[in-house]
Amino acid sequence: MEDKFDEGPRNYNDESSAVEFDNQDEDVEKEEGKTDVDMNSSDDEDEDTRSSKSKIKRHTRTQSLEKATVIPSPKRRTYRGPSLEHVSAAAKDLKQPTSLIQNDTWEIVPLPKDRKAIGCRWVFRVKENQNGEVERFKARLVAKGFSQKFGVDYEETFTPGAKFTLIRVVLSIAAKYGLMLHQMDVKTAFLNGSLDEDIYMDQPARYLYAKQPEYVGKLKRSLNNLKQSTRMWNQMIDEFMIKMGFNKSESDHCIYIKRDDQVKILVVLYVDDLILASSSNELLKSTKMALSTRFEMKDLGELNYFLGMEIKNDRKTGMVTVRQTKFLESVLTKFGMDNSKPVKTPQYTGLKLTKNMCDQECKHEDTMCNVPYRSAVGGVMYLMVATRPDLAVAVGSLSQFLFDPCPTHWQALKRVLRYLQATPSHGLKFTWRGH
Repeated sequence: MEDKFDEGPRNYNDESSAVEFDNQDEDVEKEEGKTDVDMNSSDDEDEDTRSSKSKIKRHTRTQSLEKATVIPSPKRRTYRGPSLEHVSAAAKDLKQPTSLIQNDTWEIVPLPKDRKAIGCRWVFRVKENQNGEVERFKARLVAKGFSQKFGVDYEETFTPGAKFTLIRVVLSIAAKYGLMLHQMDVKTAFLNGSLDEDIYMDQPARYLYAKQPEYVGKLKRSLNNLKQSTRMWNQMIDEFMIKMGFNKSESDHCIYIKRDDQVKILVVLYVDDLILASSSNELLKSTKMALSTRFEMKDLGELNYFLGMEIKNDRKTGMVTVRQTKFLESVLTKFGMDNSKPVKTPQYTGLKLTKNMCDQECKHEDTMCNVPYRSAVGGVMYLMVATRPDLAVAVGSLSQFLFDPCPTHWQALKRVLRYLQATPSHGLKFTWRGH
């Protein structure tokens, strides 16, 4: 089994630092260089605009590799970038393939005449830590869930998910009561969920059953990218948390609370990532032990980095600080604003953005078609929702023009990015008044 998987994608050239994938999927990627920025702009175009143009153009060509995500491409094309060794290393990651066997994920059966098998593919990814450094290489088998049919392959798909509001509430509670904050990660979480429907899947590449290659796999466990996979996993861990004596909050089903005499522990569930806040070290250890006994877990120790947020818990001073410095820097770099001139406010004084800010003769559709306005608003909005409420008014105004922005809107958005350049360390601070 290991030898077969090691034969994974190795069609690359060391001298040219290129990685080439075969034609495997239906999704079509745009040709390199299509996201160039051409403002063809007015006379008042500033230095930041000209600088951001060239940087966005250069960055978009290598973004997929530099952000450490390597996905087999549909078209036979060559990626050039620093991730040459990442692909072969990810192909040697046998954690999920081993889990596929240990969990008895599928059984080989003939395909019923009235059913159609869904496809699958291998996805290789490089996971980074909070410093942007390579943490580990991951290889995952994912199902092509887009081919599932409602009523046949799936029914319910809804899964509760922890929101930033809940995470901030837990952090504030930890600051007030001096709770310890730890984090755990569930390995191959979706393979733990049992399926209610009969789903047939093509045998994955490099794992063909030699005796009956025309057969398909009847899934016993949920798999990444199935429409109901997150729901099945959530039901599994929810049942286990209840058996452990936890009470699920009625107002938010992603937080579990357990009290034992004078001590308590809170567990926040975000898909397969868990935040544990406890007043007792013994209760924290016993909870971790129970989770690790039931599921294959990774204990990440104290909570330092979660969903792009850098978290510091100082129990002595009763203070919890949350920032997104690394993510902020990546946003500025992505849109060529990392060397822009900082400003003190996110908006121009007295500026009111409207839909018709250009002259009737202005053909901004031509100049704005390749400007990443929506992507930039999305990046800034993520900062706003998580740790930067000071951006709320500006982002709320800019997000009204996602469909048809004009150069004036883009300049206003760049103003927000320049404000971020001036305030990279701003964030949230939770303190207890007693300190």
